Amino acid sequence: MRTVGLNMLDVLLEIRDGWRWRELWMTLGWRDVQTRHRRSRIGPFWNTLSLAFVATCIGTLYGGIMARPMSDYIPHLVTGYMIWGFLQALVVEGKDSFASNAAAIREIPVPRTVYIYKLLWKNIVILGFNSIVYLAVLALFRVWPFPNIVLVLPALAIVLLNGIWVGLLLGLINVRYRDLGQLVPNAMRLAFFVTPILWYPEDATGFRTVFVDFNPFYYFIEILRAPLLGQSPSTLVWGVTLAITLIGWGIMVPVYAHWRRRIAFWV
Repeated sequence: MRTVGLNMLDVLLEIRDGWRWRELWMTLGWRDVQTRHRRSRIGPFWNTLSLAFVATCIGTLYGGIMARPMSDYIPHLVTGYMIWGFLQALVVEGKDSFASNAAAIREIPVPRTVYIYKLLWKNIVILGFNSIVYLAVLALFRVWPFPNIVLVLPALAIVLLNGIWVGLLLGLINVRYRDLGQLVPNAMRLAFFVTPILWYPEDATGFRTVFVDFNPFYYFIEILRAPLLGQSPSTLVWGVTLAITLIGWGIMVPVYAHWRRRIAFWV
């Protein structure tokens, strides 16, 4: 029992030590962003343009289909789509956090949490580029997000805490069972359509409310989207996201503590 406790403590120390290598993972994360758009003239701003195209095309089409005013629907769509891209990357890329860094894990003696922090930082940078479209939408449709926008900071902290346990847990499972690499992207594609991004949560009626009430992605999108639109997330949203955070860490720490020393052999 004492050994188990020490192993779990080692996991928390590894998470702390990974943070201390922030100069390394911030550099690697930014390099990943640049590499993704190598030899492109506008570089990471392609992320910004992509979101702008979504706002223009899908916003005009779906807003008309659902008979929603553009001043209401496009801010809802842009914030939801922007946040979804961030969450999806944390899950899909999180499962590859160790597999995609196999050579470095075998050869470089740094805490493995460095690769998780690199992933988080890379996607925060991409989120920053996407935020340019969000700011343009605020100005165009005269959305005033203050003072509730300050709630984005604790909401983002909760999302990042979940990104850590998701990356460590899925990354560990994926290096052992590579079928997860096929399952997760397909599951996330399905999750996009059953999560209120293109549509509103209140539009789901009857039995369809299960796609809102029991959809964890809804709560993580809403905890960020609400303050970005000048609203305050409900107590339920805060409670569910905090509960998922605690449960996720409670599962990840003992599992990762038991198997983490085998990662170098599995990758």
